Amino acid sequence: MERKYYEAYDDRYKKVHSEKNLAWAGEGHSPTIEALLKKHGATEKSSILEIGCGEGQNAIYLLSKGFNVRASDVSPEAIRWCKKKAKEQGVSGDFFVMDILRNNFTQKFDFIYSVAVLHMLVEQEDRDKFLRFVHDHLNEHGKAFIIVMGDGVETRKTDASKAFELADRPFWDETIQVATTSCRMVTWQHFLDEIDRANLKVLNHFLDRTIAGFVVSMVAEVERKDFSN
Repeated sequence: MERKYYEAYDDRYKKVHSEKNLAWAGEGHSPTIEALLKKHGATEKSSILEIGCGEGQNAIYLLSKGFNVRASDVSPEAIRWCKKKAKEQGVSGDFFVMDILRNNFTQKFDFIYSVAVLHMLVEQEDRDKFLRFVHDHLNEHGKAFIIVMGDGVETRKTDASKAFELADRPFWDETIQVATTSCRMVTWQHFLDEIDRANLKVLNHFLDRTIAGFVVSMVAEVERKDFSN
C-alpha cells in the first residue's frame, strides 16, 4: 500500500530516536487535557481514546493518574517508543498503531482527544475524514477535545508531496525535536467550519499557551450534534 504523506512522521521519529535517543517532542505532558477531562466529568471508568499519541507524553501521564486511555498513532515507531517509556515508568496501558483515515475501527468512547495532530493533515479531504472519525466514535454523550497548532489568524500549508523529503532534515535542538514534515495552519473560522461539517457542535473554543512544544494552540471542545440538546 502506498504510504500517505503524513506517514513521513514515522521516518522522523525513527531518525531522532536512533540518532539522539531523545523524544522528538520533549517529555512534558499538556495539562489542558486533564483539566478538560475533569471539567466534563471523566472518571476512571470513562473510556478515552487519544488520536495521534506520538511518544505518549499525555497518555502515559493520564494513565498514571488512573484514567482509562487507549492511545493510538499512525507511526509504529512512536508506538514502540510509547510502550518502552510506559514500561520504564511502571505504567500499564494500551498503545496501538492505527491510521484513522483508512481503518475499520468500531469502538466508541466517552472521550476522544488529540493534541497537535489535525494540523499535520494538509489535504482538506483528510482533515474532514479526521473530524468525521471523531464524530463516528463518540458515545451518545461523549466529548472530544481537538487541539491544533496555531493562533487562529496565521495560515500556512506545506506541500504534501515533499513530506518525506522534509522528514530527512537534520535536527538543530538537543532537547525538543519538533520539525515539520507536513503542516497546515488555518484560521478560527476555517477550523470551526470544518468541525461543523463533521456534524460536531462546538461547546467552547480558546487559545492555549500551555500545550507542550507549541507557543500557542487552538483548542475546541465538541460533542455530536445529533445527540446535543
